[in-house]
Amino acid sequence: MKRNRLSASCLALAFVASAPVRGQANPDVPEFWLLPKVVHRAAESIRASVVTVETFGGFRKVLDGAGGKPKVPAVPGLPKPPDKDGEKDKDKDKDKDKDKDKKKGLGPIRMPGFIQAQGASTGLVISKDGWIVTSSFALNWDPSTVLVTLDDGRKFTASVGGTDETRGITLLRVEADDLPVPEFAPLDTIEVGQWAFAIARSLAGKGPTVHVGAISALDRISGKAIQCDTNTSPANYGGPLVDIEGRVLGLIVPLAPAGEAAGVDWYDSGIGFAAKLQGLGDVFARLEAGEALKRGKLGIALDPSSLGPGAMVVSTPRGSAGHSAGLKKGDKILAVDGESVRHSMHLQDAVGHHYAGDWVELRYERKRDGGVVDVIVQLDG
Repeated sequence: MKRNRLSASCLALAFVASAPVRGQANPDVPEFWLLPKVVHRAAESIRASVVTVETFGGFRKVLDGAGGKPKVPAVPGLPKPPDKDGEKDKDKDKDKDKDKDKKKGLGPIRMPGFIQAQGASTGLVISKDGWIVTSSFALNWDPSTVLVTLDDGRKFTASVGGTDETRGITLLRVEADDLPVPEFAPLDTIEVGQWAFAIARSLAGKGPTVHVGAISALDRISGKAIQCDTNTSPANYGGPLVDIEGRVLGLIVPLAPAGEAAGVDWYDSGIGFAAKLQGLGDVFARLEAGEALKRGKLGIALDPSSLGPGAMVVSTPRGSAGHSAGLKKGDKILAVDGESVRHSMHLQDAVGHHYAGDWVELRYERKRDGGVVDVIVQLDG
């Protein structure tokens, strides 16, 4: 495995060294030795667009699967937020008794698979007029203040825009002009096996940190992310994944292969994800307007043992989008928006391309009489 990767590395670097924009290689120097120079140039070419994101105050958001009662902060010593009626949590006295002998403070918070503290994170400039994209992971505290520090040392208080939960990204806005916008690699030029460098500013230091790896798969997470073997963790969430030219491939986010938020078991596992940002003009317009975009769902159960073609329906709970579409147990979904469904997993990907509230066209076959039904349905959130 190492031998194959080394060969691929040498081939890639042979191209890099021969490219005019990167200078000519010394024929007396082994090409693999040029890797540090290639990584340095890529990091330097994008560093001005990579910013530090710091958060202050606020209460941790309660996430699905986090455990515990809603509205109870996970950090001993922090005041509990009032409920909708302005009443305090009934367990206040119990919590005081448990924590009276413990040191008060802002310590770490515990999330599904995570131990997270209020540390610095990373963001990426995407427009000259102040829009910055970061990982939603950086804002899990629902902070009262977000501070953005540019490469030149300028600091700005940022406002929080919309979030795309399917990609794990959130927009920030600072009152600044002429910010440096990076170059984005066209999606059709991204290939499995090419070099991929993770750039971040989460750790202290004058310059960005860099992790080196390669693209290992394309069109993951319902086509919304690329997969890499570059080490990914809270140390570089929100930073860009770039190619050897410093062009943005995607934004590093904590996602797992099934599309849910990743846990600690995925840290530096050899499987990391970067949300694709190219061609998302309509999506970013909605995020700039403050929308929270969630994954679209039919709300039905499928038979995983059915190998297709089509996806076999097991149940359609009342009130779900599938129930509104007239789906019943035993029906087989044949197509989504004109695209034939191969099997259950393919159906989940086809629906996963869409957001809650989007309208999709379904074609399904009735179990009772074998008739085919075409219907337009609005997806659940």
